[in-house]
Amino acid sequence: MYDNRDVDRPGPAGRDAADIGFCRRGVRRHIGDPARRERAEAALARLREDAATEANLVPATLECARAGLTTGEWAGALREVFGEFRAPTGVSGSVGVAAGTAELVRVRELVRSTGEELGERLRVLVGKPGLDGHSNGAEQVAVRARDAGFEVVYQGIRLTPEQIVGAAVAEDVHLVGLSILSGSHMELVPEVLDRLREAGASDVPVVVGGIIPEADAARLVELGVAAVFTPKDFGLTDIMARFVDVIRAARGLSAVAGEPVASGS
Repeated sequence: MYDNRDVDRPGPAGRDAADIGFCRRGVRRHIGDPARRERAEAALARLREDAATEANLVPATLECARAGLTTGEWAGALREVFGEFRAPTGVSGSVGVAAGTAELVRVRELVRSTGEELGERLRVLVGKPGLDGHSNGAEQVAVRARDAGFEVVYQGIRLTPEQIVGAAVAEDVHLVGLSILSGSHMELVPEVLDRLREAGASDVPVVVGGIIPEADAARLVELGVAAVFTPKDFGLTDIMARFVDVIRAARGLSAVAGEPVASGS
């Protein structure tokens, strides 16, 4: 294990970059010590070899730790063998709601009529940026959006802001919904907003859902987020109605669902 006392302690905005830099400094330390470099290279080679067989990976993993390798280097070697896991979206195979309640029927009509006003079916992208692997909430939102009549774009977990914006632009969506439960909303959401502006898609509204303190929610709204949803906003059909009004507001149309558009409360 490396002594990390010499690592700068950045604020939240620089934390990811600092973590990457720390890993890179660890790699450079191997280079500066021939004996350590040789042991580290041998440990990684053994890990790759064992990963390609049915061997127990614990002994090779322990040797990686003893050789001073970082978890990033260890994981990188395993990705070379196994590839990177991409969880299923959970949308296409989900049953959802067929007929639905009277409220869902009402929202379906709002989605349909708004699409007719705009001349196209409403499309929403549900994205999970960062390392957050908790996909259940996002998938429930995506399934309910589909059941409410939206065309849904959902590509799974652990996406970068760049990937999310690229999909939003390519699919020409009417709304981007971000689900973040990792606490990194103040870093990831502004980056998505910035990249949308850079891509010439600043007119696409962004909503955010997650464990978000009120102060952070207010700040996100100031930065341009159209609506923030927290655990108290548990009514999925109500959220779909809010989606409609967010889209209508972004396109200069009057609200129809009766809820405020930009709100962190």
